[in-house]
Amino acid sequence: MYVDDHTSFQPQPAPDATVWRYMDLARYLSLLQNRALHFARADQMRDRWEGSYTYQNIKARPAMYGENYELMEANRLTARTQLLQMIHMHCWHLAEAESAAMWEIYQREGRGVAVRSTWGRLTGSLATDRLVFGGKVRYIDYTKELIPEGNVFDAFMHKRDSYAHEREARLVMLTGQPVGEGNDEADSRRMEPEPSVVPVPVDLSMLVERVYVAPDAPAWIRESVEDLTRTYGFDFEVRQSDLDSDPIA
Repeated sequence: MYVDDHTSFQPQPAPDATVWRYMDLARYLSLLQNRALHFARADQMRDRWEGSYTYQNIKARPAMYGENYELMEANRLTARTQLLQMIHMHCWHLAEAESAAMWEIYQREGRGVAVRSTWGRLTGSLATDRLVFGGKVRYIDYTKELIPEGNVFDAFMHKRDSYAHEREARLVMLTGQPVGEGNDEADSRRMEPEPSVVPVPVDLSMLVERVYVAPDAPAWIRESVEDLTRTYGFDFEVRQSDLDSDPIA
């Protein structure tokens, strides 16, 4: 279930805002087979500073936490490690047009695929009882700006401004499973991490607006992607990206 009114995820992208998911062919096949988005645990993300706070946060904490500061600081690294294992995320690129930079990251010898959707389609396609939050990542200067510390989600909705080219719209879940079977009250309150990847079912017919293959993909790859899509019962339009075409031809 998508939750759109959490304060850490405001403002929301417009429902008709275009979003892209760039991937390799194997991930596209997995999407068709499993009809699910794979949420990665925060401690598995490529940016090892996910969920970090800024230099200004460190400076402000003695005054911010007062008499609780020393206890908070003593447990900070342990708490961060645990939190990274209890957050799962799924990321999209928020832009009207294709991104040459994102193609460079995800295509390998023409074997990249991009799914085009909208924010409304994406959030409306989620078919799960889990609470899923989402919004635009904010890119800031970590030497000058402060991240709010009122909610654990805030740190995961900010990234260093050197990542601004990602233009990321992010779906986030707070995860974890109870320890034991609930017979012991203490165990019922403790949580342990879920697997590094958690699949979340989606309605692909609602989610996918169009599929693109990489700009330098040979014709047989586009044809294979089309055939694969039809084999799994979908009629998404499959296009070749025109980023490599002559803009004045």
